[in-house]
Amino acid sequence: MWLYCHFPQLQLDNLLISQPEFAKQAVALYRVKNGQSLIEQTNLVAQEAGVSRGISSVMAIALYEALLLKEYEAEKEEMLLSAVADHLYQWAAKLILDPPQGIYLELKSIEKLYGGLSNTVRTLNLAVQQLGFQCQRAVAKNTLAARVLAQANTPLVINKAQAERQLKDLSIKNSGLPNKTIRNCLSVGIFSIGDLLTIPASDIGRQFGKETLVYVQALRDDLNIQRANHFYEPSEYFFQQIDLVSEVSNWQGLRFPMKRLLNDLESFLYQRQKAVQHITFQLFQRDNHCTELSVSTATASWRAQSFWSLLQLKMERSPLAAPVLELSLKASEFSQLSAKSQHFFHEAQDTQSLFPLIGKLQVKLGERAVYTPAISDDPRPGFNECRQPPCRSQAPSITPIKRPLWLQREPQSVNLNEWRLQEGPERKHCGWWDSQPIQRDYWLAMDTQHRKGWLFYESGHWYLQGWFS
Repeated sequence: MWLYCHFPQLQLDNLLISQPEFAKQAVALYRVKNGQSLIEQTNLVAQEAGVSRGISSVMAIALYEALLLKEYEAEKEEMLLSAVADHLYQWAAKLILDPPQGIYLELKSIEKLYGGLSNTVRTLNLAVQQLGFQCQRAVAKNTLAARVLAQANTPLVINKAQAERQLKDLSIKNSGLPNKTIRNCLSVGIFSIGDLLTIPASDIGRQFGKETLVYVQALRDDLNIQRANHFYEPSEYFFQQIDLVSEVSNWQGLRFPMKRLLNDLESFLYQRQKAVQHITFQLFQRDNHCTELSVSTATASWRAQSFWSLLQLKMERSPLAAPVLELSLKASEFSQLSAKSQHFFHEAQDTQSLFPLIGKLQVKLGERAVYTPAISDDPRPGFNECRQPPCRSQAPSITPIKRPLWLQREPQSVNLNEWRLQEGPERKHCGWWDSQPIQRDYWLAMDTQHRKGWLFYESGHWYLQGWFS
């Protein structure tokens, strides 16, 4: 058994979900065919004003002067269909895309998981409803029958015999056959799909052609259509795009669409048990101008709120240069999401609470301005101090080495009579590899004011390298 989901207004529904403030206005999508602009999709307000699919855009504006028009793009609708498949993949693994507006879901393999066919269909229906898109659904024994019933918007039935009766009672005009074939069927008294199915296959092929014969055989399930190689595989990266009903010239108008994209990203990451550290918004503005807005967290995250709080800071600092017509969000380079484990003796330091603060500092000051001090393999003072990403732990040294917290910019000459040597010497004879050699003996020492310093002896003189806290 197959469930077919048909989304008749996928692009328009996505527009209105992203900008709900336009739900009470008449909105329509148009498509240019043979040099003529025709209405493709309309919302309820436009339909009540008489704007219907197939009429010209000029007539639509004459019917409703305040009609908002956007161009229909099949490619963007196919992209939305893939996002729908990503969402449904959490409940059913065997999906087949039928671009630009349909998805097949194979039911037999998951019936036991959900406790029968009825529970399976009910579960998938709830999953579809979560998306908020208009959807026409049908269940049938094969893919073509399910698609025909769904596109005709017949009542959803689970029983196989009832679905077959629905199919046979369906008008030949709703069969999905070419218009020429439908006219030929009507001219010889074939008014329903049931009438067509009663005709012998040889007569169908001779009178209506091979295409109609294949269609009938598929409806009868006489053809063993191999679809296993076409099952949908979720994308390894995230990319979603939102068209705006009307151009937006301030960040306030973009808050809702941006939050929606971040919520979709959160669902995408949670489904795959992944996390990401860098995301990028693209704002497509007037005059083909594109602005990128990148956000990076201190550590990889899958939560939408982690990115939203940083994004708000970015928006405060970056006013829009031009009105925005559409926007997209992309993310890649995912890391595996690992469960946070608690230390057995509760001694492990919890750095999770630092990450939001670090992220905000990086946004305000720049990513390079926030770092954790670390030590490199170079043994020379002034050369072995380095920077690493915040909160990244460094492997502990096998032999702990005492080093001062404060190093002098330039070593200062000192009188050894004012110091008392305590620990040393530590000889350093290195630096030959970059033509900056040193040959010194280092000591820990205490001065007359009981301050601990780091001294070294070089070329017959004593110098102060730094102070201990």
